[in-house]
Amino acid sequence: MNLSDFLQWIGTARRHPLSTLCACICVACALACWAIHSNLTWLELEHKQLSQDGDLMLSTLITGPSVRQELATARDLTRRIEDNLVVEDNLAENLWYFYKIEQQTKARVPELHQLNSLVPDSHALYKLVPYSIRVTGTSEQVCAFLYAIETGPRLANISQLSIRRIEPGSPVIDMDINLELLAKR
Repeated sequence: MNLSDFLQWIGTARRHPLSTLCACICVACALACWAIHSNLTWLELEHKQLSQDGDLMLSTLITGPSVRQELATARDLTRRIEDNLVVEDNLAENLWYFYKIEQQTKARVPELHQLNSLVPDSHALYKLVPYSIRVTGTSEQVCAFLYAIETGPRLANISQLSIRRIEPGSPVIDMDINLELLAKR
């Protein structure tokens, strides 16, 4: 393309201004389409990420009240467990727990001993306080005593249990229990 061709092209553009304007608009639109098409993949990825973020935020907002309710329930249960932990040094209250069960079940507790607890791990939040108990009574009374220990507010782990009849043919039975109660460290 030389100078004469260029001048001829300018002359044609002056004679047909509407065609020239339309041609310029077409070139501008073609450049805009090319720019948008080149960014379309990036825009689709960006849209997908924002859509996922929005869905995640919506699910978080929807589950928020149930999470708060579960947290409140967990805190309540933790408080109830903490309130029912044994204090190893409070021997009178610890033994009274078993004597109270004795009164409720009408079983007799001739022997009740709080044993020395093992030294817990230094990182442990709780420790176990062992007890040795002998219970006598009818089958219903002894079973009610055992049931009260298992379902009571204190967390108990029965490590050994033996039941025997005191005399053959007698309704009175004798039960020896070794158990551990969860205690504050």
